[in-house]
Amino acid sequence: MFKNINDIVITKISLAIYVESGSGQSVHSNRPYHGLVLNDDTSVKDYCFSDGTVMHTSENSLFYLPKGSSYVVKDIRKGGCYAINFEAETDEKPFCIKTRNKDGFLKLFRDAEKRWKRHDRGNIYVMRTLYDILIEMQNEHQKDYMPDSHFDLIAPAVKKISSDFTDNNLSISQLANMCNISEAYFRRIFINKFGVSPKEYIVSMRVNYAERLLSSGQFSVSEVASLCGYFEACYFSRDFKRRVGISPSELKKSLKES
Repeated sequence: MFKNINDIVITKISLAIYVESGSGQSVHSNRPYHGLVLNDDTSVKDYCFSDGTVMHTSENSLFYLPKGSSYVVKDIRKGGCYAINFEAETDEKPFCIKTRNKDGFLKLFRDAEKRWKRHDRGNIYVMRTLYDILIEMQNEHQKDYMPDSHFDLIAPAVKKISSDFTDNNLSISQLANMCNISEAYFRRIFINKFGVSPKEYIVSMRVNYAERLLSSGQFSVSEVASLCGYFEACYFSRDFKRRVGISPSELKKSLKES
């Protein structure tokens, strides 16, 4: 989330567009502009940055892509998105928020796209709309604001997930107990911090690890399922296909054929 929205000065609008499902680049190197993006109600994507961080975006997520960043876009579930590219003085890192007022944000992004297409003083109107989006983001952030000390509460659990995400005995109740807080409060802080539930975060880490194991060609699907923390290969295949778009068996087959 932008730390000082009131201090952001937008100097140029480069583009305001709707990117249809299946179009757009998957690999971006040294992004030329800052970007604000709003997923539609079907789009689920991971943004894998060159520094190793992964930003998970889901339906109706609103997220920021910094100027100069390099990343690969991975389709989890195909869908479109609205995007506004712009110039501004900010050094913010990538972030993603789950919007409450999704209809309000959708209207603003659609207005920006229409203004840009019409070219009737489009740059000025799109710039004004972008400021409106930033203001609405600030309003939502203030409603959901949690001090950094609250995020520190879940640090032991985040560290545990990072090291033991393949442990099939890992549970949300166990993670909450580590932090000495209730499960409900643990989930709330976690979602506020990462934009997804703890369960979905763990599944994402398992599936990403599974892709690396399958790509090595050294393990069967059932072996990968076990190594990634699944008791049953069928549950592993379900989670894998939901996030990757193809089954583990289909991925192994495609790797053999390539």
